[in-house]
Amino acid sequence: MTKTLFTNRVLAQASLATVRHLLADPLNLPMWATAVTTVAPAMDGYMLERAGAEFNPSEQLRVTTHDNQVIYQGVGDQLAYQVMFTLTADENEQTIVDEQVGLLEPAPSWLPMPLIKPVMQRDFQRKLNQLAALAGSHNNDD
Repeated sequence: MTKTLFTNRVLAQASLATVRHLLADPLNLPMWATAVTTVAPAMDGYMLERAGAEFNPSEQLRVTTHDNQVIYQGVGDQLAYQVMFTLTADENEQTIVDEQVGLLEPAPSWLPMPLIKPVMQRDFQRKLNQLAALAGSHNNDD
């Protein structure tokens, strides 16, 4: 059961196929989630390493895709979370990306979620904006 923390949205000047391709391959993460320094295939998904991370400096990541959704499930030593990206093409061949972030299990009692949540949301929005910019620059490669 996932408890939704927040949602973000961005409009990418790129086709749905371009955005989906970038999201579906975790090896692209360092290009738009710049704190991610290493992504390596593992037995059940991928192992991520982050520079300067307060939470989950390393974690196991699983990626699943369903139609126009890409779902990340990350499990680290402090937080287990899910990020669900829902992609919608608009009439101008752009892509609306809705990002829903939630916890897969309760946060540790020592973590002040009411204080952390707005900071997390801002950080996730910044990364989503970077994804949109990257997708726009790759759109010409389609």
